[in-house]
Amino acid sequence: MGKLPPLRPRRPSLSFLVAWKLVPPKDPESCRWECLDGRWVALTVGHDTELGKVVVTDSGGRSEKIESYEEALALAKLWRD
Repeated sequence: MGKLPPLRPRRPSLSFLVAWKLVPPKDPESCRWECLDGRWVALTVGHDTELGKVVVTDSGGRSEKIESYEEALALAKLWRD
């Protein structure tokens, strides 16, 4: 049996280099994440007449009304992935 070539470290894909960070929210947001490439995702509690709901929005124009803050956080994480 022949020798195996030496292992070389794999270069990370660009998807691992895109970083999100929690930043100060803009009025009326409750929290906001921004990406190094300019994208953002934000949560707003009790937006307009939707008291008790959380609105998740992003820089691409998506918007979703969610019943609970925990579910809104999960959706925001999904949109950041």
